[in-house]
Amino acid sequence: MFIVRIRRWFPLLVAAVTALSAGLVAGAGPAVADIPPPFEDAFYQAPAGYEAQPDGTILLSRPVAATALSVPMPVDSWQLLYKSLDSHREPVADVATVLVPRTPWTGDGPRPLVSYQTAEDSLGSRCAPSYALTAGLGAATSNAASESLMIAYLLSRGWAVVTADYEGPESEFLAGPQSGYAVLDGIRAARNFVPAGLDVNAPTGLWGYSGGAFATAWAAQLQQTHAPELGLDGIALGGLPADLEATMRNVDGGYGFGLTFGGVTGIDRAYPEMRLSELFTTQGRAAVQASSAACTVDLIATYAFRSLRDYTVDPRPFDVPGLRDALAENSPAAGTAGAPIYSYHAEGDELVPVAVHDDFVRQSCAAGSAVQVVRYPGGSHNTTLISGATGAVDFLAARFAGRPAVDDCV
Repeated sequence: MFIVRIRRWFPLLVAAVTALSAGLVAGAGPAVADIPPPFEDAFYQAPAGYEAQPDGTILLSRPVAATALSVPMPVDSWQLLYKSLDSHREPVADVATVLVPRTPWTGDGPRPLVSYQTAEDSLGSRCAPSYALTAGLGAATSNAASESLMIAYLLSRGWAVVTADYEGPESEFLAGPQSGYAVLDGIRAARNFVPAGLDVNAPTGLWGYSGGAFATAWAAQLQQTHAPELGLDGIALGGLPADLEATMRNVDGGYGFGLTFGGVTGIDRAYPEMRLSELFTTQGRAAVQASSAACTVDLIATYAFRSLRDYTVDPRPFDVPGLRDALAENSPAAGTAGAPIYSYHAEGDELVPVAVHDDFVRQSCAAGSAVQVVRYPGGSHNTTLISGATGAVDFLAARFAGRPAVDDCV
């Protein structure tokens, strides 16, 4: 699947990186062998006493050489370790990468900032965007590696980008609040990182697809209570798995089942008190251990066409109250967003039924949000990641330019 995705993305890679690289004069970055994975890198370790700092406080920073699939990008980029919260609102140190084009911003007002959430969808820190953006093809089994092309696309517009390792240091896949807090505090850190030269009131948008849309929706849900000063301008959501139970039931037995297996494992990490591990048989617990650091492609390849019941004590695991409660608690709620929403989805999405996203849109409209709805009659979950990108970026550009948003709720 990764090879297919790269083939389809090649024109986007050429366009984005060529546009970025005009007039590039830059030295080569460090070799992949010189880049340790996060679990071996002291930078990712929180300093003593960080818990007392305000959310979004930068704890450590360092410049890095960012790449799009190992193609150097002519940008200034840094990794920031910052204080945030986990799903229990306990202190945690997260990492985000900030990327700023070297060319001067010539548009009106300050340079815009986009918080782009990759579909991290993984159980190991080597799958996180901070590592993928430096290791390139050395992190090839991570969605974050292929989605570096989306980041290059944004940078080619002259916009700055921040992308958080929103699953946190324990890679808590599908832990909703953890992801939302990490995204919001990553934006705070980026805006206040002086070397990046960003305006604290820069126009700011959120964008994510699939698992990235999940983190984006959680950030939108938490923004007005956790970070009301951010003042978001636009929120682009594609392929959103808003209802985790409905989405997991849909992929059970299909090629994407590994995402369900990884998601249940990630939620169990975030909420040990829910005792989801007790759902698993001895074989299931062994599988959880074997996949404890698996990236997206690893999960899909290992568990394709399996079912959750193959690993659980109860033959109907989705009917177990504990699991249903955990999935409901971590499904993003549609409320009044602090900015207009752009909702795009393939009508025939084989992983996330379009009805799941449509329900989220209806609830958002009922809460008073302005939502532009785009539904693609053809394509699949993976192809719409590509085909829907231009519309999402155009939506953000219109918000940054101050043009009125389309509202399909009315």
